[in-house]
Amino acid sequence: MRTLALCTILLAGCSDEAGGSTTAKGNAQVFVTPEESIASGVAAGTGEENMQDGWTVTYDKFLVSIGGFHAKSSQTGEQLLDPTLFVLDLKNAPASGYVTSTFNEVPAIRYDKVGEDMPIATAASKVLPPTTEADKKRMVDGGFSLYVSGKMTKADGKSCTPGKPAECVDAKEIKFAWGFNIATGFADCAPASGDTGFSVPAQVKPTIHGDHWFFSDITAGAEVTKRYAQYIADADLNHDGETTVDELKLVKSSDAFPADRYKLSGGIDGPINTAWDYVRSQARTIHDFQGDGECPTRRVIK
Repeated sequence: MRTLALCTILLAGCSDEAGGSTTAKGNAQVFVTPEESIASGVAAGTGEENMQDGWTVTYDKFLVSIGGFHAKSSQTGEQLLDPTLFVLDLKNAPASGYVTSTFNEVPAIRYDKVGEDMPIATAASKVLPPTTEADKKRMVDGGFSLYVSGKMTKADGKSCTPGKPAECVDAKEIKFAWGFNIATGFADCAPASGDTGFSVPAQVKPTIHGDHWFFSDITAGAEVTKRYAQYIADADLNHDGETTVDELKLVKSSDAFPADRYKLSGGIDGPINTAWDYVRSQARTIHDFQGDGECPTRRVIK
């Protein structure tokens, strides 16, 4: 009895009294969680997580299509696979996140090759409460993998003509509602410190970030960047208080992103010629791991 208890607690290979051996087993659960920027927004300030140009951003909707979790041990070849796809409401996610996969009694080893996809939502995608069927319908009807809406506020905010920073009008609030017809695969996920992947037993937490389109560069590792939102306010070309996808497509990247503030290289979405190209490229980076860890290997599915 003592030997069996020790095996269970340590999840290590043990020998029974007769000299036989058992293979260590354990459980792993996958929880999709939102970063704080989705739940609480991005506040203006001087801290490294703040918006540096005075805008405050809050979301009222943040829907993501996610699934196809896969993990593999390079040492043994053992794999954990779950092809299930979900549409999840991350703005209203449960405090513990959404449990999307559970693997019971699997080899208690390190799975160092880990990834997941952000595909286009389909009719077969599942929802988990409080995500609604209406949320799923929005995603499926739009052909989206990602949909976000919210607003930016700044007491002395301005919307300036792109490329002509002296031509401005007052703009204390800018709304946005963007759907993304893109699909991206993420791999080689690793925590912020330590080895890639995870060891069973584990709670595995793919973490979706909500601030990457405010970054001053396209990260593929540590998030060494600053956050700015002014280019979105400037892209409200008709000054109606909302910046649309169509407006972002009309803004040249050379007018939106000054070279002394932004680095536009490193994306996988093709050349960045417009402000929308930049937003799309950043959307392909939002799947992180275990909080602030990264999934630096990204591939275009669509």
